Amino acid sequence: MEFNVKQLFKPFIAALLLIATIFAATGHLDRMINSVGLERLTRSNDQYLEESFNRSLKGFLLLSTIKSGVAVLEGSEVGVGFNLEVGDIVQSIYDYVDVAWRTALAGGTILLLTRIVLQTIQEIDCWFLFGSLLLCLMAFLLVWFLPQREKPHRLLKEFMLFLISITVALYLILPISIAGASYLSGKITRPLIEDAQSGFESIEKDFTPQSLNERFFPKEQEEDSLWSRLDFRAKLENSKQAIMSMALWLKEITGDFAVWTIKLVAGYLFDCVIFPLAFFIVVYILTKAFLSHFLGISRQQNMREDMEAVLRKYYGRELLPES
Repeated sequence: MEFNVKQLFKPFIAALLLIATIFAATGHLDRMINSVGLERLTRSNDQYLEESFNRSLKGFLLLSTIKSGVAVLEGSEVGVGFNLEVGDIVQSIYDYVDVAWRTALAGGTILLLTRIVLQTIQEIDCWFLFGSLLLCLMAFLLVWFLPQREKPHRLLKEFMLFLISITVALYLILPISIAGASYLSGKITRPLIEDAQSGFESIEKDFTPQSLNERFFPKEQEEDSLWSRLDFRAKLENSKQAIMSMALWLKEITGDFAVWTIKLVAGYLFDCVIFPLAFFIVVYILTKAFLSHFLGISRQQNMREDMEAVLRKYYGRELLPES
């Protein structure tokens, strides 16, 4: 009875691998895998990436408006009989806005690319699954019919480990990494980004040309007569007051701009790079270690087998201990 069970076990495994390979080639196995929960995970990741992209796009447009206002203010001139550029006064504000603007642009681009990559993976992951199962079938048949060919076995196992690792990464590791990043984003980085965008949004209206004129040159708008235009002394006094008022106002809001920019940079850096990359590396290393142990692939063992083969070739079997 024991002999019959052993004889039937290998054909059963081979037939099972063959059926799984055929199912993978036709796409049925991919649909079965998605039905157990991966499709829900994919939808959740896609929704998170879409919402994050829309949020970054809103912030980018908001910062574009502020940047335009600061640029107009930076290039403006005031004075009577001479021109005084105010660019030096607003330079620090412009630098902060420019950094935040570039960060929002880069963050939105990374989020959109990640979403496109995930959608592409959904179209090609079934072929990696098919290749992995086909390689498993070939390795099993090789071990079954040619059990003495150790080197081809090992090479095929290593290639099989590489392909299976990629397949697992496409089906599990990458979606889990995005899901983990989404969870941490909701707890840590999303409040930072939303707080920074709320701060920029609260100051957006103050940087429109009309608001700037009303804030710094109210008297010129009220007294727009011929005499007021020719009164150089009053105009010079108004310009000095405008410069002092502008410098005082910008000094007050520079700290806020610095805090909002730092929060935005930190939020997008962790949201788009550190969190997903850290999850991917950790889960990939653990998965590959598990697969190596499951398939019986060890670098130390492979080196020992190579050394034994060399010693047998040149010095004979009698010099090697019995294993």
